[in-house]
Amino acid sequence: MALLAGGTTQDCTTANSGGIKRIYLANVDDVSGFTYASNVATVIAMVMSKVFYEFEFEQDTAEWRESGELVNGSSKYTEELEFYIRLNNDTNRTILDALSNNCGFIAVVEDSNGTHWLLGASEGLGKERPLKLVSDTTTSGKELTDQAGSIIVLGAMSQSKAVTVTQDMSSLL
Repeated sequence: MALLAGGTTQDCTTANSGGIKRIYLANVDDVSGFTYASNVATVIAMVMSKVFYEFEFEQDTAEWRESGELVNGSSKYTEELEFYIRLNNDTNRTILDALSNNCGFIAVVEDSNGTHWLLGASEGLGKERPLKLVSDTTTSGKELTDQAGSIIVLGAMSQSKAVTVTQDMSSLL
């Protein structure tokens, strides 16, 4: 158990921009394991020839969020990854079907500050609680200028907060 040992100072020199730049998803069974050091995921190991897939999205339409609570003396963190897939077409329908009919996913999310976050896995639980589809809301829009596409929410629960990833993601694509 960690004990409070100090406060925080405000850092006015480091960027603190909201939003996500990139989303990388892998099928949970395609990831063979992780190496952690000081609460940082330093290595993500993949099953032979398996990779992460980059998901592109409209600018300012994706976020990850995490909420924590203490339940019966145990820490519980809920992670959610929300993103928008533009257009209603057969290609996107196939992707949406795969997101809904899978055993789960591991995600690495790059935020607008360049930090990579691991979602759907943790040092304590490994891959036991991967991200799974929470909701898929598809719309045609009403007016010519409305968005037409799908808002996807993937979610997972963990015993600890999400950790950063230092491995170069280009080696996993």
